[in-house]
Amino acid sequence: MCFCSSLGSSVESAIGKLFGCEVENSSLCRCAKETVRSSLTLLFTMHYPEQNSQGKFKYDFAEILKKSICLEQSTQACAVEEEEGASLYDLVVTVPHIQDGRTGGNLVAHIKVGETYHQRKEGVTHQQWYLFNDFLIEPIDKAEAAQFDVSWKVPAILYYAKRNYHTKYDLRIKNPIDASVLLTEASLARKQRKSHATFIPLMVSEMPQAGDLVGLDAEFVTLNQEEAELRSDGTKSTIKPSQMSVARITCVRGQGPNEGIPFIDDYISTQEQVVDYLTQYSGIKPGDLDAKISSKHLTTLKSTYLKLRFLIDTGVRFVGHGLQKDFRVINLLVGQTSRCCSAEGSAEIKSLNAVVLQVPKDQVVDTVYLFHLPRKRMISLRFLAWYFLDLNIQGETHDSIEDARTALQLYKKYLELSHGAGNDEMRKVLKGLYEKGRKLDWKVPESEAGDGAAVFPSVMGL
Repeated sequence: MCFCSSLGSSVESAIGKLFGCEVENSSLCRCAKETVRSSLTLLFTMHYPEQNSQGKFKYDFAEILKKSICLEQSTQACAVEEEEGASLYDLVVTVPHIQDGRTGGNLVAHIKVGETYHQRKEGVTHQQWYLFNDFLIEPIDKAEAAQFDVSWKVPAILYYAKRNYHTKYDLRIKNPIDASVLLTEASLARKQRKSHATFIPLMVSEMPQAGDLVGLDAEFVTLNQEEAELRSDGTKSTIKPSQMSVARITCVRGQGPNEGIPFIDDYISTQEQVVDYLTQYSGIKPGDLDAKISSKHLTTLKSTYLKLRFLIDTGVRFVGHGLQKDFRVINLLVGQTSRCCSAEGSAEIKSLNAVVLQVPKDQVVDTVYLFHLPRKRMISLRFLAWYFLDLNIQGETHDSIEDARTALQLYKKYLELSHGAGNDEMRKVLKGLYEKGRKLDWKVPESEAGDGAAVFPSVMGL
């Protein structure tokens, strides 16, 4: 019995509509399970019985035609049910090569995302196939995931997963990163000397524990400027947003005898052209990221990312100011926002391009939200440091060590102010802050600013 190989082409063609014959293929398993599949065919192969000794057929033509159309076959097969000792596998990933004569083509992935993600993200229980093509991620129909055409879409990888494996095996990911990533490492910079050290690596006895405070700040540079056009009505339309890249990440001890001393102060080496170092806001200068002439502790993006990953998995609490932008550029995803553990507290850890890590919201403390009233403006770290700590920071440029230390001090000031105080008392404190800010137009009066004397020992002193 011969069936048409392409159901879609036969159904859509005029010949298929005129002469096509719908056929049901019924499979009856030895376990009594019946499976019926419908298809369309244009051609039947006639199956004639053997002739008798007189050279005649046992059946007439009508019966021969019926038996040819309603063909019965017996094969050693079993219904798709898992029997004892057998395993079933489901297709969960396909990776085809998209051919392109000009560029050589590229790989894309079709991934079947399970119920756990959708339950957490959307509150619904279902599975969905997604297309991953570079930065593009979009849902697709399951048929597209397994549809190939050797003329342009060639299968490269088919990945099957054992059905119900998650109920039979422990699939918890074991952290392959150990504490050694926080120990001393060599700098990529050829001219870096100990006399230029801005941090002291953690000793084995100082390894962070769950709940420990870590002051965090990050600085960025611009790789590509924003491209925009002016509309006829005078409004600006962004054609291509600017591309930021992390250039420096600083982590400061939040407790212990060396409190306030940084244990990570990594300058991130980049092979891409920097169009703007944003020195006034980042403190990064030309040459700081160049291994040939830099005097900083220069390292790779991967090395710094491993350190952050270890700290996240350990369960430390990151303290910073305005972390949302930093986390976004570093590719750190923070849980639901809250007053003091917020998504804004996640900007400092997000500029590590290809990989995205998730940080539980209770591991992020963002001082920009601690000192904030609803429906009011966010207050700068510089103004908060002057008002609550009598410190004058960020004079000529920003410095990530100074900012991380100040955020730690502000958090401890907040704990001091809120200890034993009710919501009304804390609200009065914040109202006084906003009244003072409005009077000064949120500018720190230089004549009254604190001298910014260091409250932490210097690195060289240690």
